[in-house]
Amino acid sequence: MKRILCYGDSNVWGFVPGSFNSETKLAKRHEKNQLWTTVLQEKLGDDYEVFFDGINGRTTDLDEINPGRPFRNGFAFLEFSLEIHYPIDLIIVWLGTNDTKNQFNRSSFEIKKGLQKIVTLINESVSGKNASAPKVLVICPPPITENSHPEFNYDAIKKSKELSKLYFDLSIEMQFEFLDSGLYIQSSMIDGIHLDSNSCNIIGNRIAEKVILMKV
Repeated sequence: MKRILCYGDSNVWGFVPGSFNSETKLAKRHEKNQLWTTVLQEKLGDDYEVFFDGINGRTTDLDEINPGRPFRNGFAFLEFSLEIHYPIDLIIVWLGTNDTKNQFNRSSFEIKKGLQKIVTLINESVSGKNASAPKVLVICPPPITENSHPEFNYDAIKKSKELSKLYFDLSIEMQFEFLDSGLYIQSSMIDGIHLDSNSCNIIGNRIAEKVILMKV
């Protein structure tokens, strides 16, 4: 059986657009059958086992400043996830949106470098079968829309639109697989960041088609 780990932020976790509760600091989660990771599992069938590790606010390699929640640095906690889910045939990485937040003042090129650190760590790991490295598939998140949270200003929207080209270039340089989700879906107009259930279904199917073509 092939083992697939989906590693990322709130759009891996399953954040329902516009559902954040300012009192509890929590959000509603899509029903299990609506998650794109579930759609991926159902499309791939019993020859695959899909796991996911997603947390709201996760970045490529930055510690959150405001509100300063722990465990949001994707690079710092990746090794834990690799060991927890070992052995892994394929890791699907969905990160970058939170790096565009105002608090980080980060350029799109610097976000690309953060992703490069993630992929390098995976490539140098022995988390795959027979002490090899897992294959990597990077999903570029859809661009942020203008209805986004105040943390995502005009510059954040602009940077989110630049990630696809930068991620694609990096995929050629580092020889990993790449899929631009923005070609198929868009962030919800409710909050400009997260996916509605229809987009989850669409991208789950698209990712499954990509995985099948990869012959993991």
